[in-house]
Parts: sequence; structure tokens; C-alpha cells
Amino acid sequence: MRCLTQAGSFLLNNDKAVLRLIPHWRADFYIMHKRLFIKILGRVQGVFFRKNAETVARGLGLTGYAQNMQDGSVEIVCEGEESALKKMLEWCYRGSLLAHVDGLSFAWEEPQNEFNNFSIRYTNSFLRDKIAAVKQLSKHLVEHDAIAPEKLPRHVVIIPDGNRRWAREHGVPIWRGHQKGMDRAVDLLREMRRLNIKYVTLWGFSTENWSRKKDEVEKLMDIFLIIIKKFRAEALRDHIRFHHFGRTDRLPEVLLAAITSLEKETAIFTEFHFGLALDYGGRDEILRAFEKIQQGGEPVSEEAISHALDTQGFPDTELIIRTSGEQRLSGIMPWQGVYAELYFAPVHFPDFDEHQLHFALADFARRERRFGGGH
Repeated sequence: MRCLTQAGSFLLNNDKAVLRLIPHWRADFYIMHKRLFIKILGRVQGVFFRKNAETVARGLGLTGYAQNMQDGSVEIVCEGEESALKKMLEWCYRGSLLAHVDGLSFAWEEPQNEFNNFSIRYTNSFLRDKIAAVKQLSKHLVEHDAIAPEKLPRHVVIIPDGNRRWAREHGVPIWRGHQKGMDRAVDLLREMRRLNIKYVTLWGFSTENWSRKKDEVEKLMDIFLIIIKKFRAEALRDHIRFHHFGRTDRLPEVLLAAITSLEKETAIFTEFHFGLALDYGGRDEILRAFEKIQQGGEPVSEEAISHALDTQGFPDTELIIRTSGEQRLSGIMPWQGVYAELYFAPVHFPDFDEHQLHFALADFARRERRFGGGH
């Protein structure tokens, strides 16, 4: 238990600071102290607060650490000259550029001389610490920052990476990771429909995924079939049009029959669209589009190519989200995504929940899209 006989706390409300001192405030507060414990509340994780704190502390000649806590706060312990510690405390009220400090508490303590420098502490591994920080930030954004409808993308594409890694980390069979990922996809589709995002595409299986082990591919096809059958009732009830993007000649007959049936049953709906990319590759799609144009004998043009693509009728994608920390597109919609904004989430897809989605959408809403027009 930290001694709080020489401590104070600030609660920040509407950018006004109100000092609340505990009853046992002592007059020796301003006597030289060399160790300071600080706890900062608010939007302080996932916004480079610790990194900036490290830079400030080292510049002031302080030693100690900054650490993210499970409750969403940041804890700082530092030692050094009192004047430098006061400057560090003053900086903490402002924080990093993207931070928003809602409250702060601090306590002066006796120095222990245990630090050689100022560093960032990670609760677990670096990656797990980063994922936890992003989760905290996304929750904070969902609670505090509403996104204007006109700032939302019309067409969102998701590359759901990390199902297998999630399964291995949780000690379950690979197929359970894929199943968890498909369940997550349905949840995200519901949330985007609630937000009135009209077009959503999920890349379920690429043309290169056939190289995976036979039993994994077969299990994936079974999962797709189950999901499509379950989704049918929801699509009919909520008037969601279903689209398949990709080749049809290599899919299992029973799966292809379910896909074809659902496309026909929902063809009358026009307000919300869900595209499932199965056996899809961007280059393959463009090649098939050129084959259609050649067969039709029409001249090649941008309009003709767009009309011949699997996504005919969909607007160009505005936001492409890839999970699990991988920062590549792997060939998703190279024609349609020429001006798409890219968002790479560090969490595996089964952990990419509604909070993570809102964080991605908030990031998209803040961007300035110029479409090659310059400043």
C-alpha cells in the first residue's frame, strides 16, 4: 500500500482542473523528494503515451518506468531531482498528442535508487501488451467519440487474418479458430448494418488457400456451408443481399448450391449487401473479367472492366481492414481498392470485436481523402 499522506489527485472535467487534497495534507509537500508515483486515467493507452513519457523523462534526467495497467490507466514511477519530477508531473496532465487525460493521482515517496534509466514496462510480451493497449483505446473511443454518418465508408472489406494463430495460442484445433472467426464475421456484419454501412465484403478463402492441408480445407468448406445456412434466415429477415465473389468451378457442389440459392433468394434486396469472397484472388478476378469482355466482343475500357468484375454493382472499396498485424493486401480487389484507405489491426480476427471495428472506423473518419488531388 502506497503512503498517501503526501499525495493529491486531479479530476479533469471540461478542461478545468479541480484539486482534491486528502485530509492528511502535510506542509512538507514542497520539501525535496526524489521518487514520484503517478497514475493517469483517460485515453492514455494506444496513443504513444508511454513512449512520449519515456522521451520526456530521459530529457529531464529521470529514471523509472511507464506501464499500461489492466484498468486502462498508465502508471509512472520516476526518481530524480524534485524540480524535474514536478515538470514530469506537469507534462502528465497534458500527455501525448492523441491522449485525453480525464484524471490523475500522484504520491511522493522515498527514493529507492533501483533504476538505471527510464524505460517502458510490458505486462506480458510486447505484442500482447500492444494488443491490450489497442483494445483499451478502442473501448474508450466507442464510449466517448461518436462517428458522423457521413464520415463512415460505404464499402468495407475485411481480410480476416489470424484464425490459425488464435487457435494455436488458445490450445484448440485449427478449425475452432476458423469457426470462431466466422462467428465474429457475423457479429461484425450486424454491427456495420446497425451503423448503416451498406456494403461489406469478407475474404473467406483465397485462390492460394487450396495449398493448405486437405483436412483443414475440407473443414473450412464445412464451416462456410454451416454459416451460409445460418445466415439465410437473417438475410431474408433483414433484407440483406448476399453475393459470392470468386471462382465457382472448384467449390464443393453442396456449398456452391447453397451459395447460388442464397444469391437468388436475396436478389430482390437493394439496401444492404454482404459479399463473401470464396476461392477469390484479385489477379484471377481481373483475368476472368477480361475473358468476359473478349467473349462479349466489346472494347476494353474502365467501365467495361468494372462491369465484368465479380463486384459489379458494388462501389469501390473505401476501407480495407486486415487483422493479426500483417501489413499487406495479398491481392484483395486491386482494381476496386485503388483509393482505399488501409487499416492493419494487431489483434487476431477472432478478437477483432465491435470495439476494434469502431476504432478502425474512427481512424478512417479522421483521414483526409484527396484521391490524388493534392492539398
